[in-house]
Amino acid sequence: MLPLMRNKGLIHWRWLVFFLASSLLVGCGDGDTGPTGPAGPVGETGPAGPSIPSTITATMSAEFTNATVAQDGALTVSFNIADDRGFGFNALPNDRIRFTVAKLIPAGAKGLGEPSQWQSYINRTELPPQDPANGPGTESAIQATSERDGVLTNNGDGTYSYTYKTNLKNATDPLAVAYDEQLTHRVAFQISGGGFPTLNKTFDWQPSTGKTTDIASRYMVEQGSCNNCHGELALHGGGRVDTDYCVTCHNPGSTDANSGNTVDFKVMVHKIHRGVNLPSVKQGQEYAIWGYRDSKHDYSGTPLPMDIRNCTACHDETISTTPDAANWMDVPTMEACGSCHDKIDFALGAESENGHAGGAMADNSECAVCHGQGRFASTRDKHVGVLEKIDLARTRLVAKPNNISIDQASGDVVVSVLMTLDGTPVAALRDGNDVDTDVGAVLGKYKYGTDNGSLVINWDNGSGYQLNHQEIDFNDCIADGNGLFNCSAAGLLAGITDADTVTTTTVDLFLCINEKNGETARCDANETQSTRVTQVDVTPSFTYFKGDNSVTSDGYDKIGASQESCQQCHQDNKYHHGATTLVQCKTCHNATRASSRGRPGDLKHHVHRFHAGLDDDALIPVEAGDSDHFPSNIRDCKACHSGNQHDIPLQSNPRASIANRDDPVFISGTALVCAACHVDAPLGAIDPQKPQYMDNSQIPAKHQAIIDHMIQNGAVFGSKDFASANKVESCSVCHAIGSESGIDSVHKL
Repeated sequence: MLPLMRNKGLIHWRWLVFFLASSLLVGCGDGDTGPTGPAGPVGETGPAGPSIPSTITATMSAEFTNATVAQDGALTVSFNIADDRGFGFNALPNDRIRFTVAKLIPAGAKGLGEPSQWQSYINRTELPPQDPANGPGTESAIQATSERDGVLTNNGDGTYSYTYKTNLKNATDPLAVAYDEQLTHRVAFQISGGGFPTLNKTFDWQPSTGKTTDIASRYMVEQGSCNNCHGELALHGGGRVDTDYCVTCHNPGSTDANSGNTVDFKVMVHKIHRGVNLPSVKQGQEYAIWGYRDSKHDYSGTPLPMDIRNCTACHDETISTTPDAANWMDVPTMEACGSCHDKIDFALGAESENGHAGGAMADNSECAVCHGQGRFASTRDKHVGVLEKIDLARTRLVAKPNNISIDQASGDVVVSVLMTLDGTPVAALRDGNDVDTDVGAVLGKYKYGTDNGSLVINWDNGSGYQLNHQEIDFNDCIADGNGLFNCSAAGLLAGITDADTVTTTTVDLFLCINEKNGETARCDANETQSTRVTQVDVTPSFTYFKGDNSVTSDGYDKIGASQESCQQCHQDNKYHHGATTLVQCKTCHNATRASSRGRPGDLKHHVHRFHAGLDDDALIPVEAGDSDHFPSNIRDCKACHSGNQHDIPLQSNPRASIANRDDPVFISGTALVCAACHVDAPLGAIDPQKPQYMDNSQIPAKHQAIIDHMIQNGAVFGSKDFASANKVESCSVCHAIGSESGIDSVHKL
């Protein structure tokens, strides 16, 4: 029986009602529920709840959802923005977003052989500079641009719409752009500044049908291809990070009034990347573009860290996101070709010094006749095809060290090297009269020397290579006539005393080939219509020997950078002096190498200085084609280092390094690395006993403070004793990865 609550002796009435109602429900449990009654009237809408402002997060996402053109030509786009949790962002201010719109003019629409091209509807006139220091331009120029003065509607939930001020059916000033609803159109926006993470978004569609797929396209470059070198391509103050967005303004009709140079994307980017090697620059001209507020950007000294003919590094037709990438070889044009070959005057024929070898050209209608796919002078064969021949040539000459003999008492060494060309043993490089044989005549010369190649030797006792730049010239090796060359050097390996020591032997050779057919050629051959001689570095072969002269697979492994990361930019796998691997670099550029100018030559210092653009520290002066420009952010350690390679204490090569070839001093390892970028002075000239560290010091005060900080935390400069400098500093206490001031934090992008 249901217990009843009592209140002052009475049954509580609430329990009584509950009891009676429950009894009735139980008693009716087997009956029908009856039909559902009609819905009641809809109540009045209550007032809207308060809007909760969104917060800008470190990463955000955005996407276009639609684009429409009204009968009167008004263009309206819809898009959404979300924070890093996926919640709609409702606090976008009008001054943080700008919009572009362009149409895609189809290939051939402007004439036979003419490529497709983007044409912006939004344009402006740029006036020529008033001050000659701001460029040689003398005429006004049309430039595509963006707008932000249309109507932005915020729906309060992370969705937005924008109606352009520019009317697509009335785009006439300063350039008339006709609207054609059948063509592919692209709308785009940029969000940046004000604490926002940069976002570039594009949306392609056909206004007549609303279709977004199966429409004409011009996707030439995948952003990831650019970022292989640039980390994250970020231009115009960092607000432009997507090439699909860039081309909506960098159209063929846009020109820089300051310089008179076109800013058409295909022309400008090709010229920037060829930079120091542009024919016009080699003849003393400059290539520069003036940007915001007449800021000059001079690309005359900019090199490409790979062969300029490696077109597929940017235009990769094998990936689905760039269906039009093959245009570089399928649709040759004067504009694209003339961007790199910028001294050719296509209006003139071969009879003129700078004329077009194939005859005078008035337009692009006949370009593909000679340079199209499968033609005798196809663009592909002249670019990637040549590189394929070079890659093949690198494997034709093989020189493999196969035996070593070391006299541990004297350090005398003899290395036997087996050399073959196309599988045939090389009998000799020179005859008895010291004249090049057929093989010797096709061996290239070392860039900074006169030899026919060399055998490089170094040894590692567990702490790192003990020599630098120790070579035996192949001209001094004795050939047995059957492909074997015995190369000897007196006293070279003095100090090797036990079987745990590993000796590295590698052969540096160069081979001359005819680019026209890929065959070997005499290095002194004259250039003709069918001959163009190129010297290529032969793929090196390494052999590692134990102290007992037996071959081992345990070679030198003290490399603090990732070879694969280097290849992202140096895609032809070629570095300074023709070296192709980092181990090959370290046989010379290790802790025992220094220049006569007080500079350490250790790779861990040298490469940082080189990439930071401080090329006055280069052991060999920078020449045209060499690179001291780093295309990514110099703070992006992971562009070169994988895992914890860049952590401190140093992971791979902590040894103290020598500076000053003539008056040697030693510098502790971590100080050597950090000072490479942070101290503007020859490290070998720093002496802690001198006022301001150098006689007549020109070291900036802030750099002196950095040296102070290093020394206070254990760094050693100017030591005459290797042992005192070969120490681990206390830098890792504050700067190890994960620390409050860790290098991952202070170098954070």
